[in-house]
Amino acid sequence: MNNRQELFATRLAALSQTPWEQIPDFGLYMDQVITFVERQCKPLFMDGERIFTPAMVNNYVKFGLVNRPVDKKYGREQLAQLMMICVLKQSASAEGMKALLRPQEGVSLQAHYEAFCQTVREIFTTLLKAMPFPSPMHCAVQGAAYLFLCNTLLATQQEPKAETVKTPKAEEKPSGKAVSQPPIQSPEEVPAP
Repeated sequence: MNNRQELFATRLAALSQTPWEQIPDFGLYMDQVITFVERQCKPLFMDGERIFTPAMVNNYVKFGLVNRPVDKKYGREQLAQLMMICVLKQSASAEGMKALLRPQEGVSLQAHYEAFCQTVREIFTTLLKAMPFPSPMHCAVQGAAYLFLCNTLLATQQEPKAETVKTPKAEEKPSGKAVSQPPIQSPEEVPAP
C-alpha cells in the first residue's frame, strides 16, 4: 500500500460517528456549530479544505436539508443532520440529500441518525478491508458506478405513480355517426413545430 493510501486508511479508521447522546442538545450558535461539525467530520476532508461555512449552513436550512434553528441556536437534531450532510454531500445532489436525510414515516430522527452511523461504520470498514486499490482511476470509476446506482434508487423512490390517460371514446353526432377523437399525446410525443 502506498503512503497516500496508508494516510487515507489512518484517517478513515480515525473517523467515528458521534453517538446521538453525545451531540449537544442545549443549542449552539453558528460559530460553535461550524467548530463542532468540523471536528467531527475532519477525517473525511483533505487538509485545508473547508467543510462548512455559515453561508453553506444557511443554504442547507433554506433548502430544507436542516431544520430551522430556534432563536439562532442549533440543537441536537440540526447537528445530526449537518453531520450526515458531511458524508452525503460527497456523492449526493441537494435533492438526493433531501430524500436521504428524511426519516421514513414512523421513524424518529434519532433512529434515522443511528442507522446512518451504523451504515457509515459498515461501509468504511469494508472499504478499509478492500485496500489497497490499484489506482485513482479504479476509485473514480467505482465511485461513479455507486453514484449512478444511488441516483437510480432515489429516482425510483420519487417517481410519481403513472396516471392512466384514457383515450376518449368515439362521440355520437346528432346524425348518428360516430366521430373518432385523436388520442391524447404526452409532451414527449408532440412533434416539434
